[in-house]
Amino acid sequence: MSEQDRNLLQQMARTARAMYAAFEGEVGHALPRWRILQALADMPEATQKQLVTRLIMDAGALTRQMKALEHDGLVTRSADPQDNRITRVALTASGKQLIAAAQPQRHAFFEKALDGLAPERIAIAQAVLHEVEENLRRMSCLRGGAAGKPD
Repeated sequence: MSEQDRNLLQQMARTARAMYAAFEGEVGHALPRWRILQALADMPEATQKQLVTRLIMDAGALTRQMKALEHDGLVTRSADPQDNRITRVALTASGKQLIAAAQPQRHAFFEKALDGLAPERIAIAQAVLHEVEENLRRMSCLRGGAAGKPD
């Protein structure tokens, strides 16, 4: 592995940290929390296991987030009627309102974050990041981690 390869991975991590901070500052919501709410907006009801897989998130971290979201009245959690080992999650009316109200800030965040980048460069960056993600998922699958399971 060359120094340039290591620098790419380190730059990805720095960029991710900067994105998390900027997203919260611009949109007003922490990105991990937002990702859960947005996933539930896309999937009207989901199991926590489905969310773990879709969000590539640690199950314990998701449970902690869910407790906070439920406490804030943004989601409801209930046992599956056919299998009480499964927890189903859905957005509340307040959760749906929060998502709808924050969409303009979210779209503005994307515009600002990618300002000045040519579409061709964005396409190249997306392709490279997708390839790295696939490599990382394969690595995780080899170790049996939940993060390696496809969406």
